Amino acid sequence: MDLKSFREDKLKLTQVQFAELLEVEQSQISRWENNPDSIRWDAIQKILEKTGAKLEELTGWKKPVPKALKVNNSWLKADFTKRSLVDYIRVSLENAEIPDEQRKMYIDDLCDGVETSIVKPQITIVGRSDTGKSTLINALLGADKLPTSWTPTTSIAVYIKHISDKPEFIEEDVWVFTNQIDDENLWNERRLYDEDYCRQWKIGAGGPEILRSFGTRQGEYYDKNAGAAVMFIDAPILNTCDIVDLPGFGTETESDDNITFKATQRADVIIYLSQASGFMRIEDITYLKRNINELPIWEKKDANELAPLSNLFVVASQAHAVNSGNREQLRSIVDTGCSNLLKTLPDGYWNNRQSVSGYTDYKYGKRELRSRFFVYTTDIPDLSTRFNNSLKRVLETLPLIINDRAKAFVTEYVKTRKPTLTNEIEKYEGIVAERDKYVALLKEIDSNELARTQDNDKRKDEVRTEIHKLNDESIREFGDCCSSTVNTDNIIRLLKERKVKNKKEDVEQFGSWLQSTLQEHCESILSTKSELLSQKTKDYIKAYSESVSKSFEKNSMHVDFDAGWAFASALAKFGVFGGLGAFIAGFGAFALGSLAFVLGTGGTAALIAAGLGPIGLAVGLLIGATLGIIKLFGGGWEKSVAKKIVAAFEDNNVTEKFRTGIRDFWNQTELAFDHATKGLDEEWASYVNNLRDTIECYDINEIQHKIAVLKCLSDFFDNIPL
Repeated sequence: MDLKSFREDKLKLTQVQFAELLEVEQSQISRWENNPDSIRWDAIQKILEKTGAKLEELTGWKKPVPKALKVNNSWLKADFTKRSLVDYIRVSLENAEIPDEQRKMYIDDLCDGVETSIVKPQITIVGRSDTGKSTLINALLGADKLPTSWTPTTSIAVYIKHISDKPEFIEEDVWVFTNQIDDENLWNERRLYDEDYCRQWKIGAGGPEILRSFGTRQGEYYDKNAGAAVMFIDAPILNTCDIVDLPGFGTETESDDNITFKATQRADVIIYLSQASGFMRIEDITYLKRNINELPIWEKKDANELAPLSNLFVVASQAHAVNSGNREQLRSIVDTGCSNLLKTLPDGYWNNRQSVSGYTDYKYGKRELRSRFFVYTTDIPDLSTRFNNSLKRVLETLPLIINDRAKAFVTEYVKTRKPTLTNEIEKYEGIVAERDKYVALLKEIDSNELARTQDNDKRKDEVRTEIHKLNDESIREFGDCCSSTVNTDNIIRLLKERKVKNKKEDVEQFGSWLQSTLQEHCESILSTKSELLSQKTKDYIKAYSESVSKSFEKNSMHVDFDAGWAFASALAKFGVFGGLGAFIAGFGAFALGSLAFVLGTGGTAALIAAGLGPIGLAVGLLIGATLGIIKLFGGGWEKSVAKKIVAAFEDNNVTEKFRTGIRDFWNQTELAFDHATKGLDEEWASYVNNLRDTIECYDINEIQHKIAVLKCLSDFFDNIPL
C-alpha cells in the first residue's frame, strides 16, 4: 500500500489536512506512510469511510485479468486467398494496361467483392449499460485495455482489431472519430484503409487511455461528440475476428442507442449480455429479438459444420452474484430466460432463417435456442468454460466459410461475365472483318433511339406507379392488420388463447409478443409486395434488353450489352434497396461484390427488416414500459390490460409510426430504382458512344489493341487462382 501516493495524487491533501480528516495526529499519518503494514484494519475502514474510496484504490490491488482466449488462426487461409486474388488482379492489370472502360465493365465489381467480402468476422457485444461488456472483452483479449466501471461507461462504438491490421497511415494505437458527417451517421469501419475518409472523421488519436477521455461519460472530451474509435492491439483472438464494444442501450442517452442499433446491424456474431441476477427482463427480450432478426445466417445445411444459431450468444453475465455461482440456480435462471423469450416470438419468426439455412427440419425452437444461452463471470473461471469453448469453435469455423463463399463468388462472377466478354471480342473482330455491317447497326440504333427512349420512359413511369400502388396497399393492409389486432375485444381473446396469467411478467411478455407479431405482419406485407415489384423490375429490364437487341437481331449479331448487369450494378453501388431487395437477391447466386455476402447470410427478409429501422424495437419497449405500471388484481383484468395496450398504441401514435416506416421504405425503393435506371441509361449511352467512336474513327491498330486487351481479360478470367 502506498498511502503517501494515495494522499497526494488521489486526495490532493497535505499530511496535516489528511490528519484532520481522519481525526488523528499528523505523526500518525507519517508513521503509516513510512510503514503501511502497521495500519490496523479499523484505521483502513475509517480511511475508506472518510474518503469514499474503494479498498482497491487504497491498496493498489487489481483483479487479475484472465488469460486471453486461445483461438487457432483459421483466418490465414482466407487471408491467403485474398492476398493471392488481390496480387493477381494488381499484377495482371499492370501488365495488360487495361483501359478504364474495360476495368469498369469487368474488373471493378470483382475487386470490390474481393476487398469488402473477405474480411474478418465481427463480434459485437450488446447489452444494457451495467452488464459488464468491457469486462468480457478485456478477458477475451487478456489485456485490461477498455474502461470499466460500476457506472455506465462506454459511450462510443470501439472497434478492436489486431495490430497487424493497422493501416500504414495510422501511427497511433487508437483513432477516435466523430459521430456524424453530413447525412452519414457513424464511421464505417469497412473503409478503414481509405485514408482520406478516416482523416475526415478523425477527432483524436493516442493510446488506449484516450478512450477514457473521448469515450466515457466521465471523460474530459465527452462533449466532442465522438461516435466511434478503432483500437489496434496484439491479442490471439483478434487473429480471426474483430470485436466491437458498444454503448449500453437504455442509458437514457438517445445517441448511445442509435450507435448501438446501427453498429449491431453489421455484426456477424452477437454476444448479448444480461445480468444473471436480473436475467432477460422484458427490455432485454425486446431488444434481443430485434438483434436475432437481423443476425446473419451463417449456418448452411450440408455446406458447413455450424449448428443453427451458432453465431448467437445470450449470456447471463456476472454469474458469481447468484449465490456465489450456484450451478443449479444459474441453470434455472437461464432456462426461464430462454422460455420467456420463446413466449414472445410470433409463429413465423424463424421462417426466413429456415429458408436461407436449409434447416427446414429444425424448428429453431427451445432446443436450438437454449443451446445458445450461457453463463459467464471472470470471478469463477470454470463457469465460463462452455462459453469460451463455443465461441472458440465458431471463430475457427467462420473464416473457413468466408473463404469458401469468396471462392464461389469469384467462380460465379467469371461464369456470368465471361459470355459478355466473348461477345465483345466478336464485335470488335466483326468490325475489322465487316465494318459496313456495323455502320448499318449504328444507323439502326440511331434511328430507333428516340422511340426506344420514349418507350423506356413510359415503362419507368409504369414501375414508379407500381411502387406508389404498393406503398398505398402496404399502408392500407397494415392499417387493417392493426385495426383487427389492436382492439380491446381481440386482445382479450388473445390473452385467453395464449393462457396469459394475471401476472406482471406474463402480461409484459404478451405485450412483447404482440409487438413482434405486428412487426412480422408488416415485414410480411413488404416482403410480398417486394416480390411483386421484383417481377415488375424483371419485366422492365427484359423490355429494355429487347429494345436494344432489335437492332442487333436485325443485323444477325450477338448483343454484348447486358442491361440486367448494368441495372443491378448501379443498384448495388447505391447501397439502398428498399423494395428492390427481392430483385437484387434473385439477380444471381453471386449478386454483386460484397452484396453477395449480405444476401447470402441474411436473405431478403433481413434487408426489409433493416429498411424499417428501429420502429418495431421502439414499439416493443414502449409497450413493455406501459404495461410495467399496470396494477393487476381482481376479476376482469384482461379487459383492463387490453384497454391499456390499446391506449398505449393510440397515445404514442404507433400505427402512424409504422406507416411512416412503410412510406420511407417505398421512398427508398423509388430512389433506388431511379438511381439504377439512371446508371443503366448512362451505360447504354456510353456503349453507343464507344461503338460510334470505334466505327467513325476507324483505326485498325486501335481495334486490334482492344481485341488483344479483351483476350487478355479472357485469359485473366481463366487463370484466376482459387
